[in-house]
Amino acid sequence: MDRWRTSSPFTGVGIYLGGVHRACRQRHLTPTWVSRQLATGWKLLPIWVGPQASCTGYRHRIRSRPGQYEQYPAARARAGREAQLAVRAARSLRLPRGELIFYDIEPFDVGRRHCRGSSLAFLDEWTREVHRLGYRSGVYSHVNSGISLLSRTGPNYAQPDAVWYAWIDRAGNMPRKYVSNATFMQASRVHQYALDTRVTFGGFRMDIDWNFVSLGATRRATSPAGCAEAASRVRTRSLRAGASGRAVRILQCLVLPGERHPLKTSGRYDPSTVRAVKSFQRRRGLEVTGIVDRGTWTSLLMRGGTPVLRKGDRGEHVRRLQRSLNAAVGRPAVRVDGAYGRDTAKAVRRYRTQLGLGRKGVVNDSVWKALARGRVLSNGGG
Repeated sequence: MDRWRTSSPFTGVGIYLGGVHRACRQRHLTPTWVSRQLATGWKLLPIWVGPQASCTGYRHRIRSRPGQYEQYPAARARAGREAQLAVRAARSLRLPRGELIFYDIEPFDVGRRHCRGSSLAFLDEWTREVHRLGYRSGVYSHVNSGISLLSRTGPNYAQPDAVWYAWIDRAGNMPRKYVSNATFMQASRVHQYALDTRVTFGGFRMDIDWNFVSLGATRRATSPAGCAEAASRVRTRSLRAGASGRAVRILQCLVLPGERHPLKTSGRYDPSTVRAVKSFQRRRGLEVTGIVDRGTWTSLLMRGGTPVLRKGDRGEHVRRLQRSLNAAVGRPAVRVDGAYGRDTAKAVRRYRTQLGLGRKGVVNDSVWKALARGRVLSNGGG
């Protein structure tokens, strides 16, 4: 958790409090673990996974007997008990009052009347009981089942405080075909948009689901850019102690020790950042000022291997070259797309010619060394 806190793009993690369908014991989920993660800045999303809809194949299911006036008393009674168990688990882990607790109800056939009715009755009672016990209610489900039904309920229904919807769509589009009321999806929400993705951060590899969390303001769901990708978009203006903002976040991501993600940096050019910049400048043979000028940006952005590159090459080495060239020129001379095309070759020829390194549009060891030493074009501007 400590490694991922600084090196991953994530700021929150789902934790399964319990329920009859929780997959494993979660023996490390203790009050001490929860307190430590909260203290270090992690946001926790508690989940309770109890009985599922009556028309599914799960072992434990919500009873679908409608009862008088189709109030589904058995479903409501079970929901109340599940809410009490979930809140008891939250309290035992010292999760504060007012915390969201999500009920996980997996996809089911909304076309089956009593399956639909009993599931809605269950979730209505879940929300009412969680509220009564001093916590906030959330519901996780797929957009074409639980979320779709919740969006169509009337004013007397106890709506959850937040929804967590599964919609595997990396573009982040609103699933309007299932959700009748668009404002329902613009409230507090979590969007699960990618499943079973293998990623490595801080040296630890895991298979995870990606979720976009917007428990407040709303934006499109996108995968947060890593350090290298974010550096492609930064304007390499001069930075010094006291500066702040997005460019400082990228600088810290590049220069501070250990693996970092730009979302996990402070964005404040503080004394530790000054020390890290001076250390980098000293190692690269640059003037040790603690100020990040175009030369320092050029050197920072080229860090990595030094393969021979020529027209037609593609990949991360080309992107790194393009980022560093733009800093050396002082403006966006080439598009950072990882493709060594005509524009990149032209920029390389210009860089080599002005520094007396020949006229070829090929990147060799002498070009990489010039970039590493922060050699910039005097007429680049910026």
